[in-house]
Amino acid sequence: MLIAVVSSAQDIAVQSPSNVTKVYKDLNKAITEAEAGSIVFLPAGSMPLNDSVKINKRLTIIGVGHRFDTEGGFTMVGGSFHFLKGSDGSSLMGVYLTGDVNIADAKGEVNNFLLQFCNVNSVLVGNQYCSLILINQNYLRSLSDGGNSPIHFTNNVLFAIQNVICGIIDNNIIRNKFDFSRESLRNINSTSIKNNILVDPGYYIIFNGSNCIISNNMTSSAWGNNPVIVTDWNAVLVKYDLGVDPLCDYHLKSTVGKNAGSDGTDIGIYGGTGFNDLALPPFPQIVFKNIPPQTDEFGNLKIQIKVKAQ
Repeated sequence: MLIAVVSSAQDIAVQSPSNVTKVYKDLNKAITEAEAGSIVFLPAGSMPLNDSVKINKRLTIIGVGHRFDTEGGFTMVGGSFHFLKGSDGSSLMGVYLTGDVNIADAKGEVNNFLLQFCNVNSVLVGNQYCSLILINQNYLRSLSDGGNSPIHFTNNVLFAIQNVICGIIDNNIIRNKFDFSRESLRNINSTSIKNNILVDPGYYIIFNGSNCIISNNMTSSAWGNNPVIVTDWNAVLVKYDLGVDPLCDYHLKSTVGKNAGSDGTDIGIYGGTGFNDLALPPFPQIVFKNIPPQTDEFGNLKIQIKVKAQ
């Protein structure tokens, strides 16, 4: 792919559906002016997002990654994202977010949304009519709320979840370690809850739930079908004691939990669809560039840049 851009370490590039690229310094302006169907590429560094900015069009927003230890830096956004009615088909990837990802509100649903490779405070769904909300391979630092929708939480490291109906909660690390006043799962109904590792859950694992398919979960007490009971987490997990933190290592130390999931893969985030430790999104990487030393006879400087996804 060949594109012409103005390069800067802090530039936000917005590529329209017609492959026209505009460059911004301000994230709020970039989101507001982006055409529906655009891709917003966020650079490494920190940038604020105003709470007044609401996304009501399809956008793909991609940062360079959320891990502080990533070579080349990480993308930090200060604030919360609001994806409202009209933003169907949107996605957010590769961002450390100080606030929440809000999906829909009481005025309308959002469908076909993807959150992947991010570290955010929580996911908050605004109503029960949303569908195909996919939350995959993220760190969710606080209580997430499914809004009684059929949301899918898969292969995440998260704090706790409430209000899911007819959804999927599979292959997650569920922590709820530092707040014993809340349950790990609350108001979860008619949902698949499989192959999760629940580390140090509160007094209840699940509260006010019914008709769920619960199987092959690893926790400190028997729960559901085919449970894997752990009495010493240090013997099972490589490094687990930092809470919802990328510096933890949730690889299984021994044979406990290996190939013990309902699908024959490992229990936890490395089973099922798997988990990318580097959390690198499909951000374009420059593999070739040709910048002439001077303009042509018409005053144009023809720049060629070839990029590929990470």
